[in-house]
Amino acid sequence: MNVKRSLGSLLLGAAILPSLTVAASLNNDAAPQVTAEQARSIVNAAERAARAQGFAIVISIVDNHGNLKHFHRMDGTSSGSIQVAQLKAATSARFPLSSRSLGERSAGLPANSYASLPGVTLLEGGLPIMDVNGRHIGGIGISGATPELDAQFAQAALEES
Repeated sequence: MNVKRSLGSLLLGAAILPSLTVAASLNNDAAPQVTAEQARSIVNAAERAARAQGFAIVISIVDNHGNLKHFHRMDGTSSGSIQVAQLKAATSARFPLSSRSLGERSAGLPANSYASLPGVTLLEGGLPIMDVNGRHIGGIGISGATPELDAQFAQAALEES
């Protein structure tokens, strides 16, 4: 009898688990996130800002968990800028700070603490994306120009979109 109960419990649990997973997923999706439309708008604004100054850049938009939402590589950019843009975006998604601010903060810590974290870069050009209510919804990372210009293009994109 105990075997039958155990088997019944196991089967019931297997049937319930997917619905619990879906419910948890729906609850996580309720948290504010950068939308696909917002991401496209930000990317377009960043490209316009870069073109206006004669630069080709790579633009990465991630949600507030660091997952890629939108990616754009303009013609004429180096392949190394792909990973750098993604790292900058992920850094500002994981910490709601600019990658520059995180670098400045890290410089004052023993052993430059943030510099040793995997998936983090302290190069300028990553900015957090905030919604109209000031909630952190993602990150933008730009690479392809100088770090200072990358940050300017990112800021211009967030202000325009």
